[in-house]
Amino acid sequence: MIRVGQVTGAYGLDGAVKVTPLTDFQDRFDPGASLLLEGCARQVEWSRASQPGLVVKLRGIENRTVAELFRGRYLELPDEEMRSLEEGRFYHRQVVGLAVVTQSGEPVGVIEEVLERPANDVWVSRHGSIEHLIPATKDAVLSVDVSGGRVVVADWLMQFEEAKDKQE
Repeated sequence: MIRVGQVTGAYGLDGAVKVTPLTDFQDRFDPGASLLLEGCARQVEWSRASQPGLVVKLRGIENRTVAELFRGRYLELPDEEMRSLEEGRFYHRQVVGLAVVTQSGEPVGVIEEVLERPANDVWVSRHGSIEHLIPATKDAVLSVDVSGGRVVVADWLMQFEEAKDKQE
């Protein structure tokens, strides 16, 4: 399943929900679109921008009490509806599990998690008990080879961490 949004709460009295979008494709929330909520297909009746995120009215959720039950749940789509992303963009699940090495070939670990932050995503790489936070930016991540299972990061990322450790 592809997560395209997360319900953050109820909105109003008619069953609309506040949604944090987790997709670059905002048309996923257009009227008539079908989304899965807790495994049940729901059709979008209407949606509009809100701060932050969106307000979405889904068919079959008719009051605030029922809408509130879905707080924290995800709006999803089947894998076969996954769209191609532009060059240099990746779905979270494509990078989780990739091995990370520096440009000089030093192993850094495996990406185990993606943190969404306002400026850019942060990839969490773990090697044993050591955790590295890798900003998913062009200057930090030099290449991503999904089919080869490998990410190459700039040497300066590890040099910065070593310098910081020496100061402490």
